[in-house]
Amino acid sequence: MKRIQNFKHREIVSYLIIGVLTTAVYFLVRFSVFSIVQSGLISVIIAQIAAIIFAFATNKWFVFQNQAKDFQDLLHQFALFCLARGFVFLLDIGITLFTVEWYSAFFIDLLRLEQLDYATGIFAFPFLKTYIGDPVTLNSFIFALLTQFLAIIINYVLSKYLVFKKENNK
Repeated sequence: MKRIQNFKHREIVSYLIIGVLTTAVYFLVRFSVFSIVQSGLISVIIAQIAAIIFAFATNKWFVFQNQAKDFQDLLHQFALFCLARGFVFLLDIGITLFTVEWYSAFFIDLLRLEQLDYATGIFAFPFLKTYIGDPVTLNSFIFALLTQFLAIIINYVLSKYLVFKKENNK
């Protein structure tokens, strides 16, 4: 029984670590692309693609320690993984369209982001300025963070019970 608990604990801890790394990949790609193209939608799409590829490889081999029987099995798992992540991808696009593209001014006003002093505190760090240095990018960052929190929970359940399921997970 202790061995089973340790396995479950290892899997969850590994998933959280890989989730943090995947989120870091997502945020770095999203806001790097955003700083170049100034489009929330394009930056979300490119960041999601990069995060999905990274997450598949790391979840398959490090978190769930799943071995594909052959190349066809690997492609099947990747397709399932992409479909499972598709919901979060659409959720991210929907939240971004609503909160960053269409109603950004409303949320900036609601969250009072224009009242913050972007020249002091954490906003003054050059590295962070790219990601949270003004009301528009801070608004985008806040809702990206919310989406990623939801993604961690949804993606774990889908990966464990759909994509990388083991016979004893039924």
